[in-house]
Amino acid sequence: MPDAGLILALNPHEHVYLFHALLTRLQNRKVLVVADRLYYIDRCVLQYFGVMDYVLKDELSCAIRSDREKLRLPEAWLRFCHRPQKKTVAATYAFNAGETPEEVLFNINQYAWWNLPPGVTQAKYALLILLSSGHPAIELAKKFGLGTKTVSIYRKKVMYRLGMDSSPLSLFRGLKLDAHLQRTAFAHNPAVPDDNCALPIAVGMN
Repeated sequence: MPDAGLILALNPHEHVYLFHALLTRLQNRKVLVVADRLYYIDRCVLQYFGVMDYVLKDELSCAIRSDREKLRLPEAWLRFCHRPQKKTVAATYAFNAGETPEEVLFNINQYAWWNLPPGVTQAKYALLILLSSGHPAIELAKKFGLGTKTVSIYRKKVMYRLGMDSSPLSLFRGLKLDAHLQRTAFAHNPAVPDDNCALPIAVGMN
């Protein structure tokens, strides 16, 4: 049904191709994403496709399982349940029927690059990208004329300002999209798919 809301239980950075395939549905209805955790790049994916409401799975589970009479449900859940069906927020994404998988990932990575929060410079973000790609901190410190301790401080501060901890997992998954982490097969979109047609098949989802 075109008027029905859509709930997606997934980690956005692993299912970029699914968001791409569902483009017209994401733009025409309210959407709620329930995720295990949300990295900086996850939030960029959602903003890029115009999905503004998201909630962590543990946060929602705790609220639902609570024995208290007055549950305090997450704001995103309440907005999804009570607001009108039709969306008012437009996606950043401009539809391109001939877009390749590489272009989709590149464009969102560029979006993340140009929309860094206050206090995060592109130079420091680039340093973290290099760290996430496997370059040793000692090597980067020598290359850019920094102390090893300074690189460590940059890492902690920038990750914090991006809304993440500084763990190796957050560093690897949270800064940019990677084709090897995609769990949904890429499907070329027809020009303007009918919103009443069957949903695309998502491959590799648990």
